[in-house]
Amino acid sequence: MLFLALRQLISKKKQTLLILLGISFGTMLFISISGVMLGLRVYISDALLNNTSHILISGKENYVDTSKITELISNKDEILNWITPPIGKKDEAKINSYQGWVKVIQETPQVFGHTPRLSIPAIAIKGDFEVNMKIVGTIPIEQMKVSQIEDYVNSGSFKNLIGGGNKIILGDKLARDLGVSEGQTIKIFNKDSFFTYKVVGTFKFGDDYIDGASAFANLNDVQMLNKTPGRISEIAVSLYNIDDADEIAQRWSILSEDDVKNWKDANKMFMEMIQMQDAVRFFVTFSVLLVAGFGVYNVLTIMINQKRHEIAILKSIGYGQEKILSLVLYQGLFLGITGGIIGMLLGLTLTTIIGNIDLGFQLGKSNHLLIDYSVSTYVLALIAATISSIVASFLPAYSASKMTPIDIIRGQV
Repeated sequence: MLFLALRQLISKKKQTLLILLGISFGTMLFISISGVMLGLRVYISDALLNNTSHILISGKENYVDTSKITELISNKDEILNWITPPIGKKDEAKINSYQGWVKVIQETPQVFGHTPRLSIPAIAIKGDFEVNMKIVGTIPIEQMKVSQIEDYVNSGSFKNLIGGGNKIILGDKLARDLGVSEGQTIKIFNKDSFFTYKVVGTFKFGDDYIDGASAFANLNDVQMLNKTPGRISEIAVSLYNIDDADEIAQRWSILSEDDVKNWKDANKMFMEMIQMQDAVRFFVTFSVLLVAGFGVYNVLTIMINQKRHEIAILKSIGYGQEKILSLVLYQGLFLGITGGIIGMLLGLTLTTIIGNIDLGFQLGKSNHLLIDYSVSTYVLALIAATISSIVASFLPAYSASKMTPIDIIRGQV
């Protein structure tokens, strides 16, 4: 039956070629769109993880409770009206039981690494220029385990922070705004503290907001700058498998009043954007394959009408409905698989070309689009092309299987 199916397709070379091109281009578009979007997802995820981690444990923000203060300073019979009610934070967020968390983390086998951090606001000063910034104090070796920060350092090395000594790594844009480079010094102001820091490197995540207002330093130096020795505001945790983050974060969240968030919950806005990209990708794919499916349906319908005489002969020599049905389905299967394979090759070629285009600006670690070449994308594209072709060929196949020699002869009279 397969030989006969192929023979019928070859007899209509032009129609067969056109539908193969339709399926191939549909598959190619799916692969190229998926490659670009999934590559963008990897870029966004890496950037997010450099600022958070797989799991982020942070001290709970403590705000002033006006009602409780009112109860403390007034009698039950008095009605106290505030001209200006007390509002705001009581204190900076902090982890109250760091050693307790260390024990929990070390007892969790899925954990790859962790680092304590202290994030504080500060002002960077160079000459007459002042820039508001956030400085993150961390343990350099451990920070490189929980993120890929070293890959984004474009001057110096993150390892230069080891040992402390008032050394700092600035965001690339922040360094340019201050007019400093590696080896020069700047002043950092926080609260009533002034310290001189040596710039030992710069990093570039590709986000001007982060690159223009962020810096990293050794944890001890930042604690000293903030006049809070021993204080930790957050613990960044990395896992062997990022998919375990949700389950572990939920389990840890019941152990303390500290906030425990997996990387998705900590970056909800970006995750919603990624979900929207996925929806667009699958909608485009569905639309393209739907058009290709209609092409398969039309070609096979026309082919069956033109092959009615041959079908009548096959029926008269003993071919049953199942064989006629399989004859047409084999044609749809051949079109789907062949078109899918051609589309995979075209998609690989197109994404390779796109990935080599110089954008003229740096995006993350390079000036090229990050393209995802996951095998799963190509397999999914081939399966989608095959299924759409088989589904589209079922109705013509079913119609052909129901024909009888008498009906065909009457239709030709």
